[in-house]
Amino acid sequence: MKTLKVLTIIAITGLLSTTAANACPSNKGNGMNCPKHEKCGKQNKGMMNKHDKRKEMKEIYQKLDLTAEQKSAMQANRKDMREYRKAQREKMQGAHGVAGMNKFISADGFDKQGFIDMATKRSQKRIEMRATMFEKKINILTAEQRVKLMTLLEEKSK
Repeated sequence: MKTLKVLTIIAITGLLSTTAANACPSNKGNGMNCPKHEKCGKQNKGMMNKHDKRKEMKEIYQKLDLTAEQKSAMQANRKDMREYRKAQREKMQGAHGVAGMNKFISADGFDKQGFIDMATKRSQKRIEMRATMFEKKINILTAEQRVKLMTLLEEKSK
């Protein structure tokens, strides 16, 4: 009986230590990989996450040999976009998630079309914002840098 208890304790300890050793610090139980692969060394090799895409785009822009004036204009654009997004978040506080769902639920049921229209409008705003930001970046570049950007993007897509 004493041997059985000792073996059970050893088995549970081994199981817990194995689980802890393989756990990802930012997993949070959602089955997703770490956003920063360096933390735990785990990654899904078949997919690229947003951190990889940002790093890739940063490398491409570094190859464009931007002038100091262009770099400061890019930084100003990023700062403006951050402030704009922050203002939009504050404006829309409570309109998203569970708090915003009450607009579509009534005693008669769920307003599916209203929900789809709202989600479509929100998605369209996000797309327009990304396009505007990219357009501002492109307008900062010279004609030669735009050509070089096109070739670098084509090389990355192959």
